[in-house]
Amino acid sequence: MNYIDLKSGVKESAKRTSGNKRGPFSYLPAIFSVGVIVFTALNVSKIKTALAGMLDPINIISTVSGSKGEKLKETDGRTNILVLGTDQRSFGDQMGSMLTDTIMLISVGKSTKDAVIISLPRDLWVESSRGGRYKINELYGSYGGKDGTGSAETLKAVQDVLGVPVHYYGVVNFALFKKVIDILGGVEVNVENSFMDALYPIEGRENYLPESGRYETITFTKGLTKMDGEMALKYSRSRHGDSGENTDFARAKRQQNVIMAVKQKALSPQTLLDFSKVKSLYELYSKNVDTNLDLSSLQVFYTLAESVGFNNTRTLVLDDRSESENGGLLYAPTDLTLYGGKYVLIPKAGDYSQIHAYIQKYLFN
Repeated sequence: MNYIDLKSGVKESAKRTSGNKRGPFSYLPAIFSVGVIVFTALNVSKIKTALAGMLDPINIISTVSGSKGEKLKETDGRTNILVLGTDQRSFGDQMGSMLTDTIMLISVGKSTKDAVIISLPRDLWVESSRGGRYKINELYGSYGGKDGTGSAETLKAVQDVLGVPVHYYGVVNFALFKKVIDILGGVEVNVENSFMDALYPIEGRENYLPESGRYETITFTKGLTKMDGEMALKYSRSRHGDSGENTDFARAKRQQNVIMAVKQKALSPQTLLDFSKVKSLYELYSKNVDTNLDLSSLQVFYTLAESVGFNNTRTLVLDDRSESENGGLLYAPTDLTLYGGKYVLIPKAGDYSQIHAYIQKYLFN
C-alpha cells in the first residue's frame, strides 16, 4: 500500500505492532547475579547486547517514569523523521539568518527493518502556508525557528515536495553536531572522492577580505578516514571543493556518509557499554535538540534504529545533475526574475507529481 497525496488525506496502515517491552528495572540485581554464575557458558556479544539494553538512559528513564513507548507514529508501515541541520554564523557584532542547510528525511520501515535517507537541496523553491515563496532552507529562520512555527513550515514544505507524511522532526545546530562526534571519540567516514576546498570560510572572519585570512584550505583523501567533530563538520559543509565536490548533490552525499558513520559508532557496543558516553549524548539531545519526539517515542525509535542493518539502508539525493531515474527531477531556471534574482531549483514537471511518484516507488519497491 502506498501513500496517497496529502491534500486528499493520508490513509493510515491498519496493522501496527507494539514497541519492545523490557524487564522491570528492579530485576537488575538478579540479572547480574545470574550473569556472573553462567558467564563462561554465554556468548560475550550477547551479554554486551543485553547489558546495553538494560543500562541505556532512555530505557532506564522510560521505565522509572512509566512510559512504555508502545506506539510510534507510522503510515503504511513506515515512520518518517525530518532532520534539519541549522547554521547561524556571526558577522562581527551581527548574527546572520538561521538557515537549515541540511534537510534530510529518514524513513524507517517497522516490519521491513530498512531505512531510506532522502536529502533535499537547500535551493529548492517552495511556497509557505502564508503564500510567500522562499528557498526551503530559509523557512525555519524566516518563521521563527525554535518557537515551533519554523519547524512546522519546513515540515509542511517537505511533505508537499515529497508527497509523504512527516511524523517527527529534529533540528540540530552545527555546534551540537561537533559535540556529538567528539563525545563518541570521533567517527570513521567513507570519503568517496579526494578533493580540496581553498575557500572554506573561517568562523568569525566572515567580514575579512580574502587576502586578510577570510578562508582556509581543507583537503580530504579518498578512503576510510577517522574524523573528530571539527573535521567532520568541514567535510559536511564544504561548498567549493574541486573534483566535482562543489555541488549541493555532492555535499548532501557527504552529509549522508557522516550520518551513517555517526549511527554506526553510536549504536556500537563500544558506545552502548560506556554509560558516561551514552549519558552525555542523551543530555546533549534532551537540552539542545528542537524536536517533537517525546521520551516514550524516542525509546521506541531508538530500538527500531538498532534493528536496521547498515546493508539495508538506501540513500537518495534530489538534484538537477543526475538522470531522472536517479533522482534528477529538478532544474535551475536561467531567468531569475520570478525568484527575486536568487539561484533556485524547481521541479522539471512544473509540479511535484513526478517527485511524488518517484518517492513512493523508491520507498516501497
